[in-house]
Amino acid sequence: MSDSIGVSGVLSRAAISTAGMAVQGGARFIYTLAVGRLAGPETLAEVNALLSVAVFASLFWPAPAGTAASRFIPVRAIARSSLTVLKRSFLISVVILSGAASVAAWLLGSSIAQILGCAALAVGYSGYVFVRGVLIGEDRILRATIIDTVTSLVALTVLILVLLGDLHWALLLPLAVAYTLFAALSWPRGSVPVSRETKHVVLGFTRDSTIAMVATGGLLPAVSMLILVFETPLVAGFVAAGLTLATPANQLSQALSQVLVPKFASLNGQNSSQVQAFQMRIFLLSVLGFGAVFGVLIIFARWILTVFYGVGYEDGTAAMQVIMVGIFFMSIIASPLAFLMASGRQRLNAAIWAITLIVSVAIMVFLGPAFGQWGVLAGFLVGTIGGSLAVIVAGLVIPRLHLRRTESVNKR
Repeated sequence: MSDSIGVSGVLSRAAISTAGMAVQGGARFIYTLAVGRLAGPETLAEVNALLSVAVFASLFWPAPAGTAASRFIPVRAIARSSLTVLKRSFLISVVILSGAASVAAWLLGSSIAQILGCAALAVGYSGYVFVRGVLIGEDRILRATIIDTVTSLVALTVLILVLLGDLHWALLLPLAVAYTLFAALSWPRGSVPVSRETKHVVLGFTRDSTIAMVATGGLLPAVSMLILVFETPLVAGFVAAGLTLATPANQLSQALSQVLVPKFASLNGQNSSQVQAFQMRIFLLSVLGFGAVFGVLIIFARWILTVFYGVGYEDGTAAMQVIMVGIFFMSIIASPLAFLMASGRQRLNAAIWAITLIVSVAIMVFLGPAFGQWGVLAGFLVGTIGGSLAVIVAGLVIPRLHLRRTESVNKR
């Protein structure tokens, strides 16, 4: 297997991408840590819920559009035309989603300032995930990492100003400014005429990806919001702390998946056995790597919580451990998931996660009133493990069995 199809190139790109996301995630972590330390569990739960609203809003088109950009930009024949389609659709979606985020924040009982902050964060974060997908597709991962670093410093600077000024109404502003700045600095310019066929293919892919991302990405926000419904603000704050600590670990998988989608797209049409061997290597490395990372986080969960949030948060240890188990399973599917997306089977992935989300939320709603946080977390665990195993079977096991069957027939 040539080095261009080997693991080393992917891992080096994933390392650079991870570095950028780690910096951005670190800024977000420091932000939530400061809120939890200075404002208490109740305020942390409120702010975390609004963050979840903004992130969840981006899943309804902007984030899938970023994935579509990383999928189609490597295909030179339609790179510019597909980007034109995606930019136009993104701009339409972000207007609608900012309004939807405002309504969601209002329903959560937020103040006018918080509602506006949530809308601004939804716009900024949506721009961030879309533009980052474009940069990944263009193989400008280092540029994305550099801008991640710069905008993270901006976020922390604004955070200091907000805290020094005791401007609690502006707590969402630091992240909103940072994400918006990232999008503005690398916004793709120019447009070209688009054929009806290209528009159909690109928008169809994005639509299917939206269904899948809303389902997969909706699990954590569902936990955050339903905990607020079925538990006291204090318990919700403990769970929010665990969710915050789980986010950086989850970003490692996102960084790997972002790199793998364009990689598998570029391998379409090449030797199937080599592609399958490459995919299996990445999967096994993911299991080993994420197993080590999440194993440490689960074992030392109590210590981690008390170090970052204080002794008062140690009651959230068990919840954090459950969340980490679920996210571990969602992290190891980067390889089979990217393979499904790049090989044109994104609709199958969408179906898997749509069913998973429905079942998961149904369990949360059914068990939540009686068992509180444990009912919600039970639904989360069933969804993450069940959905992840289904993706592994569809994206890794079945293609390998099909390849072996084909090779066996050819040998006869």
